[in-house]
Amino acid sequence: MDNRFKEKDHHLFIKKITESINHGPVITISREAGCSANKIAEMLVSSINENYYFNSDDKWNWINRAIIAESAKELNLPPHKIKYIFDSEKKGIIDDVISALASRYYKSDMQIKKAIFKLIELYAIKGNIIIVGRGGVSLTNHIKKSLHIKLQAPLNWRINKISEKHKISFDIAKKYVTEMDKKRIQLINNFMGRKADNSIFDIIFNCKTMKQIEIVETIIKLAEIKKLISK
Repeated sequence: MDNRFKEKDHHLFIKKITESINHGPVITISREAGCSANKIAEMLVSSINENYYFNSDDKWNWINRAIIAESAKELNLPPHKIKYIFDSEKKGIIDDVISALASRYYKSDMQIKKAIFKLIELYAIKGNIIIVGRGGVSLTNHIKKSLHIKLQAPLNWRINKISEKHKISFDIAKKYVTEMDKKRIQLINNFMGRKADNSIFDIIFNCKTMKQIEIVETIIKLAEIKKLISK
């Protein structure tokens, strides 16, 4: 298929989602490898639900890998069949043709992206959700009631964290961190349809210099200021 048509379809779907500015509230957390976003999300959900008023159906929640599982379920695919999208791996035309001929599970990249976009949009419509990674910032950036966080830290600090956590050598950890950082940047760029920069985030935290509780308390204060939560 002509790349111009692929790009046109991509921009139409981005436009459809970003038109829905009244969805939310949504908080997204993007991170560099070695920065613990899941723990931050857990602490945020716990603190918000404990200290702010919501009906039982409106409790805050957080998601990350569930996006892969739910997107796969909607497409009737095994999760590994769409994981490559999140890993920012590109299939060539020959790969695409072979997959289509050889697998009853075949779905095009655009079909998979449509399912992912739709799922993110459904979460955004429901609101009271924290999306960790998975390109969430790309698809919710224009929602008025949203807050976009990035966690980062110096490279060597992050490599050491990964090395300690997984009990692997510094060199292996460095390779992992470098590859993961690259994939996460590519994922955001692919979902946005352009090269993104740090201006898509509302605030960036240095995980080396700030404790997790300090990051959580600051995010909650910002969420109050932006009227995503209230007592």
